[in-house]
Amino acid sequence: MSGLKKHAQNKLGRSFILLGLLGFSLSSAQVPPTASNSPHIFLLILENHSYGQVIGNPNLPTLNALAKRGALARNYTGVTHPSLPNYVALIAGSTMNMVGDDPAQSFVGATLASQLADQRLTWKGYMQGLPAAGSNVNYAGLYGKKHNPFMLSSDLVKQPKQLANVVPFEQLQTDLQRGQVPNFSLLVPDLCHDLHGDLRCLGRANVERTGDAFVKKWADQIMASSVWKPGAALIITFDEGEDQQGGGGRVATILLTPGGQGGKVSDQPYNHYSLLRSMEDHLGVPPLREAARATPMSDLWP
Repeated sequence: MSGLKKHAQNKLGRSFILLGLLGFSLSSAQVPPTASNSPHIFLLILENHSYGQVIGNPNLPTLNALAKRGALARNYTGVTHPSLPNYVALIAGSTMNMVGDDPAQSFVGATLASQLADQRLTWKGYMQGLPAAGSNVNYAGLYGKKHNPFMLSSDLVKQPKQLANVVPFEQLQTDLQRGQVPNFSLLVPDLCHDLHGDLRCLGRANVERTGDAFVKKWADQIMASSVWKPGAALIITFDEGEDQQGGGGRVATILLTPGGQGGKVSDQPYNHYSLLRSMEDHLGVPPLREAARATPMSDLWP
């Protein structure tokens, strides 16, 4: 064999090896979902109820029925107190040094929203009581910006295209009817429908019954919609409990999927970072900050 021919064959062999290694690297990387397997995750956040104030509560028949129909995390906690930093943790993988409930605070850095936008996946925040899409008011009627973590992101509020994804809650009904819900939907009720309430909401028992009816209305619509198929999930959690377990109190977290996880329970120690990690895994984006160190909820959401 001539030296020239042998050199050409060796070069060709190295090229095939390089292509093979490149192919392995690409196949091993986290690949975003394609249109054909695109997920639809709905995260509904309720307020300030510890686990024992939800499970077994006669004022909350819908939540208890959904806990039996789906999968229930029984050892799940918030990460801190009070509300605002828990909402931030669920989209940022960190409290981002947020302290207290002052909506004048803001933070800089990547969020689940920016991750999805970077991967050309879609998201929306459906906020009950929000005056208009992209509104940056601190309070409006029963709406509070402290429960809207997207508007606390100083990066996001500078981007009109992303601001347009923060919409009044009623838009969810239209989007469900059209089959046009995004890959990730954050669902946040107002102060009289989030189970916490304020002085305008006529007492705790009334707030609980009103909030439970709200959950039933929207859970029924989501699970009756055209997007409720393999790849979809409805997750219901609480920002914080009224104890100190895990930093933010033990809360009930319920996971429902079209395939059903009826009656499944987990006593694994999970928190908001575990949930964010699980959602990011299912959406095909890398885990953010503390979520990268958290255990995904794979026993409830394979």
